[in-house]
Amino acid sequence: MLALALTIYEDGLCGCGQPVILAHHDQNDGWYDAHKRQCHSCAARERATAGNGKDPYVPKPGEKVYTEYTRPASKPLKP
Repeated sequence: MLALALTIYEDGLCGCGQPVILAHHDQNDGWYDAHKRQCHSCAARERATAGNGKDPYVPKPGEKVYTEYTRPASKPLKP
């Protein structure tokens, strides 16, 4: 039942993550602010698959690129 509810919820979202009923409504034009944020995990993955300028990156069959969080415990995040 929960999986069905999640599917129904996700089907109602735009690719930007906002509810379609609000994000696509004509009267909401101009009522959204855009913000930028860098995902350091995605940046590392994109750098690893960027190619070298001449030759594009071509993954091997079945190859998946993933990231791993490697910050040592001796260097904790500041609150």
